[in-house]
Amino acid sequence: MSFWNALSALFTRKTPSPHDPALLTALAESANPRIKLARRYQDRLQNAYAIAYSWSQRVVAQLPEPIELSSTSWNQEAHAHAAFGTADSVQATISHSEEVRSWFDQNPFAQHAYAVLVMQSQLQQRYGMEVCGDSVRQDVAQQVLVCRGQQISQVAGNINDLQELLVQRLLKLLASHATWHIEAREQFKRQLEAELNDVRMSWRYCKPAEPRYAQLSQEVDKLSVEFNACRSALEPDALLALLETSLTDANSHLKLEVQSLILNKMGVICDTPDSAEITLCHILVERGNWLDRTVIPVKILRSDVIPPKDFSQRLDEVLF
Repeated sequence: MSFWNALSALFTRKTPSPHDPALLTALAESANPRIKLARRYQDRLQNAYAIAYSWSQRVVAQLPEPIELSSTSWNQEAHAHAAFGTADSVQATISHSEEVRSWFDQNPFAQHAYAVLVMQSQLQQRYGMEVCGDSVRQDVAQQVLVCRGQQISQVAGNINDLQELLVQRLLKLLASHATWHIEAREQFKRQLEAELNDVRMSWRYCKPAEPRYAQLSQEVDKLSVEFNACRSALEPDALLALLETSLTDANSHLKLEVQSLILNKMGVICDTPDSAEITLCHILVERGNWLDRTVIPVKILRSDVIPPKDFSQRLDEVLF
């Protein structure tokens, strides 16, 4: 059964109930623990959770079938060849993942698993050679796919379990948008508090007859209003409302973009006999600017799990 033809099985399986208190509590906890102090927070989260869960399923449905990511298939599988420079680097990335090693340790009879390859990828301009008939052209403008920060995440034993892991990961990403805004509010509150304290100090040591006394009084009043508004925005009910918005307005801060490329063995965009088409899925998350991570569903083999060597390449932030 193909990967996303199997998606029908996901929709026929029992969807985690929004009424499950553990699910709702975990989601609130992941955004900010103070949300649990809001009135009836679980009841109020049910509808937002259901909307976000359905949205996450639709996103997962757009991902392509998993490719085999192994040291033996590296030279034949176009996606693997585009993402890694050598077969050894495939094995190193798989072996370095603690999640992969732990999963195979806990499933001693499993010979393979499903997961996602997460990395950063971009097209870069360069100049190279190009064969035109019997001649070779120098300094030809080319677009080359460059990949870095490859990591393996969300390991599962079967396709359905992988799909569910990805749905739950998307839900946490949606909740993390609320976390990001809450942290920004907290930082702004600290800045206002420090500024208000400084102005109050100057105001207290200023005599009413001094010309700047009235100005300082106005400044204290203005900052006090801003500080109280900021403090109100950090009350549990306000934080819960922010989480609800993050869950129900997913398209405004989380996107999936699918990119199709025709590459040769050198990663250059061109249509030649040795070229192959690959599909890259970009998960974009808004954090003031857009963070872009490429996600490829993969099948990994136990035979590629070896004692990890020193491997320092890292993503700045692992979204998956």
